[in-house]
Amino acid sequence: MIGCADERRRADVRVAGRNGIDSVGVSDDGRSLAVGFFGKAPESLGPANFRIDGGRRVTGIAVVAVETWASEDPELADAVRLTVDRVGDLSAYRLSIVECGPIGKPGTRPYPGFDPRYSFADFTFGSCGDVDCAPAEECPPQTDAVVEIDYLSKDYASFRQLLLDRLKLTMPSWTERHVPDIGVMLTELLAYEGDRLSYQQDAVATEAYLDTARLRVSVRRHARLVDYLMHDGCSARAWVCLEADDEVTIPKGHFRFSTLPGPALAERDLRGAPEVFEPVHDEALRLLPSRNRISLWTWGDHDCCLPAGTTSATLTDNDRTLCLEPGDVLFFEELVGAKSGLPADADHTHRQAVRLISVTEAEDELYQQKLLEVTWAREDALTFSLCVNARGGPDCVDLEVGVARGNVVLVEHGGRIKPEDYDVPDPAPEEPQCPRNCGCGCGETEPELAYPPFPVVVQPQLRPQPITQSVPFPDPADVAAAQARWLVGLPGRIRARLTALWRGELSEEDIKFVTVLFGAKLVKKIGLREHPRRALRYLLARFDDLLETKLERLKDLIRQARAGYVLTAANEGWEIGQSWGCDEGSKLDEHRSAFRGPASLATQPDPRAALPAVTVTDRKGDSWVARRDLLESGPADRHFVGEVTDTGATVLRFGDGRNGAKFPLSGKLTARMRVGTGVAGNVGREAISSIVFRGTDVPGIRSVRNPLPAKGGVEPEPVSEVRLRAPQEARRRLLRAITAEDYATLAGASPNVQRAAGDLRWTGSWYEAQVAIDPLGMEVAPSWLLDETRAGLYRYRRIGHDLSVFSATLVPLDLTVHVEVLPDHIAGHVRSALRRVLGAFFQPDRLTFGTPIRVGQIVAAVAAAPGVRHAEVTRLERLFGPPGTALATGVLPIGPLEVARLDDDPSRPENGQLTLDLAGGR
Repeated sequence: MIGCADERRRADVRVAGRNGIDSVGVSDDGRSLAVGFFGKAPESLGPANFRIDGGRRVTGIAVVAVETWASEDPELADAVRLTVDRVGDLSAYRLSIVECGPIGKPGTRPYPGFDPRYSFADFTFGSCGDVDCAPAEECPPQTDAVVEIDYLSKDYASFRQLLLDRLKLTMPSWTERHVPDIGVMLTELLAYEGDRLSYQQDAVATEAYLDTARLRVSVRRHARLVDYLMHDGCSARAWVCLEADDEVTIPKGHFRFSTLPGPALAERDLRGAPEVFEPVHDEALRLLPSRNRISLWTWGDHDCCLPAGTTSATLTDNDRTLCLEPGDVLFFEELVGAKSGLPADADHTHRQAVRLISVTEAEDELYQQKLLEVTWAREDALTFSLCVNARGGPDCVDLEVGVARGNVVLVEHGGRIKPEDYDVPDPAPEEPQCPRNCGCGCGETEPELAYPPFPVVVQPQLRPQPITQSVPFPDPADVAAAQARWLVGLPGRIRARLTALWRGELSEEDIKFVTVLFGAKLVKKIGLREHPRRALRYLLARFDDLLETKLERLKDLIRQARAGYVLTAANEGWEIGQSWGCDEGSKLDEHRSAFRGPASLATQPDPRAALPAVTVTDRKGDSWVARRDLLESGPADRHFVGEVTDTGATVLRFGDGRNGAKFPLSGKLTARMRVGTGVAGNVGREAISSIVFRGTDVPGIRSVRNPLPAKGGVEPEPVSEVRLRAPQEARRRLLRAITAEDYATLAGASPNVQRAAGDLRWTGSWYEAQVAIDPLGMEVAPSWLLDETRAGLYRYRRIGHDLSVFSATLVPLDLTVHVEVLPDHIAGHVRSALRRVLGAFFQPDRLTFGTPIRVGQIVAAVAAAPGVRHAEVTRLERLFGPPGTALATGVLPIGPLEVARLDDDPSRPENGQLTLDLAGGR
């Protein structure tokens, strides 16, 4: 009988629903057989349905009993247990399931429903001992002569020689070696392909490690594994100020800026290779003549200035034409020199852009002048002292030195180009699998299912270069922080509005607002229409109690925003509108200019957050946007990654259906992009001098200029630097707070915190992380700084640690210094000089946590003052506390969460006292 190694019929019999003998097992004593079937066992099986043939010494074995083992699971097969009359020998036997014969003996025909091929099975009654029971292979595979292969062959020449040597053994009669010969041609073709595959193997092994990788894309992906973001450059940004003769509105997408001379140009006038700048925000541009030059109001005084650190100013607003709102950008600029009155003498470093956070109308009744009170964020505080007006010039007249300008636009280097189409390859047709032979030359073949087609990898390479690398603005974290600050002030604004209503007259709109706020039932109960003043007084008195639920929900939204979650107008904005009024809900739009963050951060882009300015549209019309990676992208997210190669070209990589959506096959894709990036965009001040119109023409543009140089443009990060920095990234970035030093380091990262100190205190049940804040430029940390620091630390804290953030504990000092004055110096002058010296010594920003006060340093500072012959500290103690040993030891210790304080303010002696005991002098 034929023997086959691959029994495919067995599977086909199961699929067809036919039965058969699957296995035969023999018990240890040899008196019973366990027979397994393909399916369920027939119900009427008896000893006459089983016949055992074969055997050498023991023959004629008969089945005397049949026991059926039925399975309760309908999907599992049954089995039977056969009891035989005697034990057989070690030779081969065959068990067959047959129909009963005429006299109750087993017949010869297979049992109905059983496949003829599997109605019998061979078995043996015992073990073969040390002899292999498996039958000898009847179709042994053909073996070729062993050939020695040189596995060091890695190039074309060695592969060619290796193949020719092999052919000498397998084809001795083939001796042709001429190039036109078909055999030589095939040999050289295989050698070429082997050389290519060998090079690919070497390249894969080289690019598999960060230290040996040479391709930029490989290094980028290796660095990402250790959370190091390799950047591909960044585009520069600048503030552009425009002046218009008339009020105009330029539609979005119809203008950009250039370094070509001329205030207004058309698209066709972009000749040569000028640097082009696009507006960062794709929105319409409204220009007002009143914003060309805005005077600062000094309330009739002269020789005035805005000191460094200023966050507010008063603007003249004749006829109320400025129309400024929170979120608008103002640019402060020094026009002329304060003494000469000449524009050439103006300090060009005294220029700064600020983003307004509040605008309030006011009026100077003395001079009948309409005003605007504007404020901006602390991050935008003036970094210089801006002179507003002065008396000078050749004629010694009043000069307007500093002004503010509106009509300010944030622009970014890189111009849009015409969209380009790219073909997407069609999937390869499925090819049937090569047929399999039985292995012994019989020529029998059976069809087999085709292999699945290889996935089509869509990685188009953008033809234009360099592609603009743009940092998304505003940053979602800044938007969320601004929304949190806006929500914090919401109850105060509502109280102020109710107070204004209490003082004035109620309109139908005001009644509707109060009804939304407190509910129609309560408004009707207190009689708002009949007795408005009494009702509003009641609502203001019980404001917190009546709105307790809404205030608690407001706290939840504030916590979400402080955690970095951007609140949307469609969800949280709608909720605020239903709870606090439609006016407040519409102001929570995440796209509002008031939520774009400080102006100082707009021109400081982080290159590691830059993404290619490319948008892809597929054949279905869906838009795909760029991301840093696809690790957090789901199957429904239309995201791709733009990777810059060593040649500067940008390759787009799409998802695989798990990390990012698969790109739809076939058709075309359209890429809209911007070109221009790097240090070429870092143009100097006054370099951007024209606005370029696209498809429209707006007359009346007087001037276009960038008062400050563009900055932020950088070239792609070199691969050599990434190899050095990436392995150290995990040590440089602190992403968790375990020790007290971790908490202090993370809290001190805020720009408003000078230093921070931390300590872990055992509360009796768990640890509490106590963080003390030493604010920059302030004595006591305000509540907003404590809240922001607490929210920032919460995501880093260790599980099980409570968190407590508070201002530093200030320790007022009691200091007495005995000073001997030289005879030729006036004691009063020396006293004033010593107070200035010690005031600088105990400046709040100089002393920080745990800084001990040393007697020797005080003596050295006092002795360095002019007119001092001798100095001695006679008292150095804590103002409130037991006496210490500072004079004996020379050091007054300060705790780790304490900061020494000595204000020397006679009106506030509790903040430290300084006594100067002077002797001598005049």
